[in-house]
Amino acid sequence: MMKTHHAENAMPTIDDVSRLANVSKATVSRVLTGTRGVREESREAVLRAVEELNYRPSFAAQNLASQSSSHIGVVLSSRDESSGARLLPALSRAMKLLNKTLIVQYVDNDIEHAASVDDLQRQCAAVVVFGPVTPESADNVISFDRPAIDTKSQGYDFAFAAESACRYMIGKGHRNIALVIDNDMDDASKRMVEGYRNVLQNYSFPFNRQLVLTANEDVERALLTLINSLSKFTAIVVKRDAYAAEAMRLFREFNISVPQEVSLLSLEDSPLATQLYPQLTCISWPMEPLLNQCVQRIKSLVEGRPIRETELPPIIGKLTSRQSVMEVN
Repeated sequence: MMKTHHAENAMPTIDDVSRLANVSKATVSRVLTGTRGVREESREAVLRAVEELNYRPSFAAQNLASQSSSHIGVVLSSRDESSGARLLPALSRAMKLLNKTLIVQYVDNDIEHAASVDDLQRQCAAVVVFGPVTPESADNVISFDRPAIDTKSQGYDFAFAAESACRYMIGKGHRNIALVIDNDMDDASKRMVEGYRNVLQNYSFPFNRQLVLTANEDVERALLTLINSLSKFTAIVVKRDAYAAEAMRLFREFNISVPQEVSLLSLEDSPLATQLYPQLTCISWPMEPLLNQCVQRIKSLVEGRPIRETELPPIIGKLTSRQSVMEVN
């Protein structure tokens, strides 16, 4: 006869936490990995249940090999190479203090990205990616730079960055500001649009959907659509420095002067920003706080401890003024 061991000495599971807190297992997972987008009462209920049960979560992955892994995976797309060049040396040094080494994979498209993440999350204690992470991803997959809304992500506030960029442009006299995002599905892009719309609403400016452009891997086409449209614009805020570089190239071909006729501002500030002519004004995000948050998340995964939302405050970018924005009358 099979015996059922439901003893007081049995190790508590995520199901026990879920039942005691009266929330779903997905909510428990989101709370323990520090994900935003969870109601405060649910978060507190989970943390109380964790403490009461003395639950020690095993975040590091789905098998014992990953739990004891000495590796941290990093997945970088070709678009994020410049950011990666700044991140990797510092992240590598931080991981040495945890006795971990980096495995870095470069990818060119979404299919390669998904395959690399799937491969690394099975053999690494944690996987750091640039770009969005879906809620369905393994608990040891975290995003370095995307806003933490219903995803396991860092706290760079793209909404605030876009809002700051637009306010700066408005302060220079611009009223018709275009916005170039990655795509409609990307969380960071959604937050950019949110910040953009907030500014327009605050200044009682109309929202023109034709001035919001999605690059969708072809920023040249998006910019040509803007140039050929009947919509008036004197300024553009872009998500990436590479988008600004492409805009400058196209504007030269169309005899449109930057910044005399169109001002440009980017939310990235990679090394490319100072190589362009004119040099690119940016809202730059600070590497050190993002890196510190990333290391905190990795430590929480390795040590199997929950991380509170208050430990990961939103990270605010700062304006770096150069030569690509000009005041208009």
